[in-house]
Amino acid sequence: MEQKITSHIRKGLFIALILIIVNVVGQLTKLIYEDWYRCIGTAIYIISIITSTIYFSTQNNQNVNFGILFTHSFKATAVITCILFLYTLISVYILFPGQIDHFVQLGVEEAKKQGKTAVEMQEGMVIARKVLVISFLAGGLMINLITGALGALLGAAIAKKNPNFNPTQQ
Repeated sequence: MEQKITSHIRKGLFIALILIIVNVVGQLTKLIYEDWYRCIGTAIYIISIITSTIYFSTQNNQNVNFGILFTHSFKATAVITCILFLYTLISVYILFPGQIDHFVQLGVEEAKKQGKTAVEMQEGMVIARKVLVISFLAGGLMINLITGALGALLGAAIAKKNPNFNPTQQ
């Protein structure tokens, strides 16, 4: 009986769901503002992609090469990135709009320390809010792609492969 291969879409959905749950827990507990908590999400992401790649290799009885493993893992990364981008949009505008306010408030406190006037701080808050939203969206998109690519590279390097496998001879 031939073993069914788990698709990159299913893996991407599952990993994205885990990362969303980690983020929601962090938002609700306010741990999301701690540096160490943000590292947890990144570690889970990379480990999940590596594990996904190893599992894909196992499902194919190691009859894969680096390119096939990397491609499969990066496709899962693309699925995860799309879902997390949509989640970030919803999170920033609907679920947790307070996270932008938190970072703006930190900027206000810093401006007070520097002796800025109320007018300067007000102008800065408007600009900061726009910049933060764009940074969350664009930065999240790029960070997720880079982190996923790193996980895909590591996974493809770690997973067992058949050194004599040639996909053109199948």
